[in-house]
Amino acid sequence: MKKRRIPDLLTMSRGIIGLAILGLIPAGESALPSVLWLLLLGWTTDLFDGRLARRMELEPSWVGEHEFEFDMSMVLCSAVFLVVTGLVARGLGLAYLAIAVPMVLLAHSRAGEFLKFKALTMLLAVPWVFGPFVLAYFRGEKTVAFAGLFWIAMALVLHWRRFLGVVEDFLSGARQFLRRS
Repeated sequence: MKKRRIPDLLTMSRGIIGLAILGLIPAGESALPSVLWLLLLGWTTDLFDGRLARRMELEPSWVGEHEFEFDMSMVLCSAVFLVVTGLVARGLGLAYLAIAVPMVLLAHSRAGEFLKFKALTMLLAVPWVFGPFVLAYFRGEKTVAFAGLFWIAMALVLHWRRFLGVVEDFLSGARQFLRRS
């Protein structure tokens, strides 16, 4: 395998992780810790794919240009897991997804408005990104809940500038969204 493919493989792994999360649905609620460990693995690959690509001075590939979509597909898969297994109230979860997914797809279909799409998607994804760890805490799965908290703290310390860039992207997209809406 060529080293140049490693960043793309890290990005694509989040799609595979999403499928693995869906594969845990038959195990039911008891698979929640495994889902959370998979999410932490996925978010860890997210920390390193872009950094590695920049260090290797690679031009963005199709996979790299669609990294955010890979990220959000993993989040969507975890949301589906939570709703289907009943860890989130089915009616509420299905209603949320039935509204959010079409909104995101519509925003994505509008060419040239990526920051608006990204801001909207990030806003709608927040409960599904952080909620599983809060849910784990209240279900007595404190090890993985605290691992998630520790992961967030370490990611912020090690990647503060990247975090600020993500926040700026969100704010820029939100400003664009508010100006035209």
